Amino acid sequence: MNKRAISRVTAVVIIIVIIIIATTVTVFLTQRAPTTTTPTTTTTPAEKRKLYVSHWGFGWDLIDKLVIKPFEEEYNVEIILISGTTSERYTKLVKGVEPIPDVIFLPDYYAYRAIQQGLLIRLDLSKLQNYQYIYDFIREQLPSYIKDYGVPHTIQDLGIAYRTDRHAQVTSWKDLWREDFRNEILWPDMTATSGPMALVMTALAFTGDMHNVDVAFEKLKALTPYIKAYYTRSGDPQLYMERGEVDIVPILRYNWGPLKNLSLPIGIVYPAEGSMYVLNVISVVNGSKNVDLAYKFIDYWISKEVQQKLSDALVDAPINKMVKVPSGHPFDISGVVQRPIYLDPKFLAENLEGWVNKWREITG
Repeated sequence: MNKRAISRVTAVVIIIVIIIIATTVTVFLTQRAPTTTTPTTTTTPAEKRKLYVSHWGFGWDLIDKLVIKPFEEEYNVEIILISGTTSERYTKLVKGVEPIPDVIFLPDYYAYRAIQQGLLIRLDLSKLQNYQYIYDFIREQLPSYIKDYGVPHTIQDLGIAYRTDRHAQVTSWKDLWREDFRNEILWPDMTATSGPMALVMTALAFTGDMHNVDVAFEKLKALTPYIKAYYTRSGDPQLYMERGEVDIVPILRYNWGPLKNLSLPIGIVYPAEGSMYVLNVISVVNGSKNVDLAYKFIDYWISKEVQQKLSDALVDAPINKMVKVPSGHPFDISGVVQRPIYLDPKFLAENLEGWVNKWREITG
């Protein structure tokens, strides 16, 4: 065999050896390497979580558009509404009626009752980035037994609406007892949210002590012959005013917009004695399996952006101090800030049943 042939054979042998070595190394490294899964572009998106929310349902079409739909899209969640009056929803919560809500909206004094029943969880407020933007006077006056379980989302303060074309200026709560308003008064029933507030405001105006309700009942007893009607529904004040049946009525904040929209000369004032207010709060129900999502929902609701939208749409008066509300707007609460008087929910909850019974005796 000549030298050229020998070189060719040698080269072939070397190549074969290199291939064998490379193959052996590859197999060895493959066996030692950890198993990995390569993601594909056809993965199935995570299944939507469901968050059950107990709310009055009032204005829900707007709320759904402004709050619910954007939240659902951002957090890949489906919000399921459990609607009804405060009493209805609270009763269902006590009885454990399915579906159990994750989040519930309640007036503060109903929240107090739910807390006493162990129905709400203690909140970690550090998880709510927007809590710091709630008005200072609200955070300062809110008692710890509510603060730890319910986050304020709107304020309801008590004012007086009256016909400015028929009567002299109203400045005091005592003006409701003026002779020129006799037989022209619409008064809230004690079962309405504004009813207990009007009682306590009467005590404050005539005695300087909101807890002196015995005197308040005597004052109301003297006024009853001149009260034309009592209201229980939120739409009653504007209905009676529009018909021209009454000239003066104690009202809550949510009545301001509808009354101002009437083509009548109606003035709405804060009484000189101060602005009595209560709060509606959002709480997380004990036993919720979506507590993390509930925190996100609450923080979202009290954010500047959402509170601004709800205020502009006349759904709720804002509690976020970063919200811009024009002077004279129905949800301009600058007057409340000057002399805020918070109606203690514990005082209200523990006395309400007795007040209702006493009220029925007086009014028949």
